[in-house]
Order: sequence, then structure tokens, then C-alpha cells
Amino acid sequence: MNIVYFFSSVNKLSLIAFLITLGFLLYEIILLKKERVLKTKPKIPKFKETLNSPIAQSNSLIVEKEIKVTKANNLIILILLVLLLIFGILSFFGFANYNKKELKTVISPTPVIDFITSKGIKIFNENFQPIADKDIDQIKPGEDIVICVETINNTDINRARIRVNTTSWQNKDITTDFYPKDKIYYIKYKVASDESRLKIEAQLHSVADGWLSD
Repeated sequence: MNIVYFFSSVNKLSLIAFLITLGFLLYEIILLKKERVLKTKPKIPKFKETLNSPIAQSNSLIVEKEIKVTKANNLIILILLVLLLIFGILSFFGFANYNKKELKTVISPTPVIDFITSKGIKIFNENFQPIADKDIDQIKPGEDIVICVETINNTDINRARIRVNTTSWQNKDITTDFYPKDKIYYIKYKVASDESRLKIEAQLHSVADGWLSD
């Protein structure tokens, strides 16, 4: 049995029991209030009856019975309050655990990064430190990265274009940002929370030949 399903079922039962217990408690409180209202009504004594008459004895029995019933009602209310507290605590912790599990399941998986066609693509962190191939799988949604493409030595390359998760080139893909130390053109990119895969493609631009690989 799935443990998440088990805890969610227990939580539902606790909530149902909580509501049922609350209903009984309200019902008992209403009954108790009615009894108290009846007791507050003045009783006119019948002076014609003697103390030893059956009616007087009957009245004394009624008073004793009312006292016993009141005590029994108080005990029932106390038990219901305890049960209400227990089921309330179970429901609270059940919902808290369920919400934690929901938050865990909402977290997006680590995106898979694909390099399409292009050679010389590298991934740096935001401090321009290269991320090793074995660590690329550790990139998390929401993380800022730098996507780079190496230039070619002794050529007339003057810019590059880099696209992520798109199928056609746009003007916004073109970059002239250059990092001389590593001889790379780059763009800064924030991994979206809903991206499960990063498909990256890059091209260099030659003054003489235009976009290479076209």
C-alpha cells in the first residue's frame, strides 16, 4: 500500500471523526442548556399534600434523577471534549504532513541538458567558473547559469547566437558579449521552474561567411 495514500486516508478519517464528535458535543450542550432552563423555572409547592404523600415522594425521586442525569451529561461532554481534542490534533498533523508531501512533489526535477549539433558549448556558473560535465545534472530550477560557445582562433568571428528550448533563431539570441580569458561568447540564463529539459544550440558568425553551420 502506498504510504502517502495511507496517511491521507487516516487524515480523512480523523477529520470525519472530528466533525462527528463536534456534532455530538454541540447536541449535548444544547440538551444541557435546555435542562438548565427547565430547572430555573419556579416550582409552585402544593401545600395540601403531606410530606409522606406519594406525590411528595415522587417529587423527591424526580429531583434525584435530575441530578444524576446532569452528572451523566457532564461526563459525556467531558469525554466528547477529550475525543474532539484528540481528533483535532490528528487532523492538524495529518494536514501538515500532507502539505509537506505536496510541497515535495511540486518541486521540479533537475532539468536534462542537451547540446544540439553545436560544438564548443560550455556551461558556467554565475561567477564564470566552468561547471564540469559530471556536475551539469546538479543544476536546479531557478539557478542562474552562463551558457557559452567557444570561438575559433585566427578567424573573423565577431559574434554568436545561442538559443534555448526554441526551434527558430530570433534576434534576441544574438550576443556580442565576449569573455577574453576563455575566448567565449556567452549569454546569462535563468533556469525556469517548469523546464525539465534544456535544449541548447549555438552558432558563430563570420564576417566573411555569415552564420557558420547554416
